[in-house]
Order: sequence, then structure tokens, then C-alpha cells
Amino acid sequence: MTSQRQPAAPDVQAFLDSIAGQPPFRSLPIADARAAVRQIAAALDLPPDPSVESEGISLDIDGIRQLRARVFVPVGATVPGPTIVYFHGGGWTTGDIDTHDSLCRSIAACTKLRLLSVDYRLAPEATFPSAYDDALAATRLVLSETLPQLVGTRGVIVAGDSAGGGLAAAVAHQLRSDGGVRAQLLLYPVLDVAGRGGSYSECAEGYLLEAADMESFIDAYVPERSQRSDWRCSPLLAESFEKLPPLALLTCGLDPLRDEGRSYAARCVQAGVAVNFVEAPGHMHGVAMLRHAIPSSQRILERVCTGLMTLL
Repeated sequence: MTSQRQPAAPDVQAFLDSIAGQPPFRSLPIADARAAVRQIAAALDLPPDPSVESEGISLDIDGIRQLRARVFVPVGATVPGPTIVYFHGGGWTTGDIDTHDSLCRSIAACTKLRLLSVDYRLAPEATFPSAYDDALAATRLVLSETLPQLVGTRGVIVAGDSAGGGLAAAVAHQLRSDGGVRAQLLLYPVLDVAGRGGSYSECAEGYLLEAADMESFIDAYVPERSQRSDWRCSPLLAESFEKLPPLALLTCGLDPLRDEGRSYAARCVQAGVAVNFVEAPGHMHGVAMLRHAIPSSQRILERVCTGLMTLL
């Protein structure tokens, strides 16, 4: 896991050339940033897999609030069996179950597991720990085996990309002693909002997600700096990694978040946690949402999903 500057994969470089000159996410008002993410997902990701059935539902969180969610059921779904509980990326400020519909369908189809995609509250309207609280409550609701759409659930796999991957990791830490979380599936996750790995400087600019974008996302979600070492937003800083569920983790070679993903995998290994680690050299943050524009990223996603299944 040594750090070194690397060339972009050919289809990644072609994509980067095609978007040269576009304004960075941090320069957009929040409404425009959310619209941009919706447009990117619609134009640059693969069309949704029609073989995967879906149903929109509402999650009642302790009678206090409702969270929008979507259940995906692939052909040949394993029932009874674990349900994947998925938290979307978007820097805690953008993204939703619609922007991640195609990705969630693909994960469900590859694993043949049912998947619940959860819309959590977004910043800056709702700051830390709101997203974490929603993720934890949604996971506990699935584990309660009371959702009629998920009858036959036997444990969960917490999963997510980017900010959602960090939420999934934090939920895994919180629930590790309960035995209900069977595995973690983390795609280029945000795992340390207090520190900055060397990849923050190595991949600071030029690869879609820039280091300054991450700074703006962190400022929006965890504006109180004293809270940034809290493991609920920085799972890498958790005191113990003992008894965590098995981990399937993807990092990308040209991602500011690469080094914290590497470190999280290493700490899991040191704690005796089973790990399937995949790094995609020459690829950048967000590739699982860019599979139409960057065709090689579909094979990477399939490799990670296959690795996940070997851990169950």
C-alpha cells in the first residue's frame, strides 16, 4: 500500500479531459450542487438494471421522523439471508436514493442480495450527528425484522460510497457487539474528517473530487471542529477495531481519500478482521457513479462485490 503518483487510466483520462474547465463542486450553491449530482448520475452512470425490482417505502424512525427509502430485489435473491443497508455518497450534502438507484441495482444484482437504500438528512440543514443517527436508526429497523418488504432478513451488510461509506463504517462500529452486522462494504469511504492523509496533497486537484471540495463538505457536515475526532464521523479514529464484521473496501489511486481507506483496512487486519481490499490504480473518487462514462469502473465494482461475497 505504498503511495506514489500514478497516471490516470485511459478512460479516466478521457473523462477528465471532457470535463476540463467545469466549476468545482465547492463553488456551487447547495441547490445547484444537488442538481448537478442528479444530472451527473443521469448522464454518466449506467442505465438502471430493469431486472432488479424496486419499491419505494418510508421508514418510521422512532415515531419522530420519516426517512425515504427504496428496496431492491434482484433475480434469484437469497432469502432468508442478509440485507444490504446502503447509504449514498455526496459529501453529506448532496445525493439521494434516486442518484444512486442504478448503483444500488447493480450491487443487488451482483450479490443476489436484497438491498435497502436509505435517504438520510443532509447538511447544511442537518449537521453532525444527524446523518449518523439516521443511518444507525435505519439499520436497527432492518435488524428488528419488522419491515414487511424485507421478511426473511438475517442480519445486515452495512454499505455505502464516500460519505455514505463513512456512515456505514460508523454503524458497524456501534453495532459490532450485537452480532447483526455481517459485513461492511465501503466504496472509497470518508473515514477521518479530522486528519488529512498524504493523498490529500498528492491528489489535491484535477481528479473531479478535489481536496478543497472535501474541506467544504466537512465544514458543512461537522462545522464544530472539536467534534471532528468523534469516531461517529471519523471511524478511523475509533479506539478499538476488535470484533468488527468482515470488510470489503475499495480505494482509488487518484482519490484524496485513498490513504484513509488504506489505513482503515490496515487497522482491521491488525485487529484480526477479515478484509478483502481492492485498490483501483489510475481511477478517481466516484467511479462507481460514472460507469457509462468510465466503462472500466464496472469491472472494479463487480470485483468488490465478488470479494464481499467471499467474506460471508
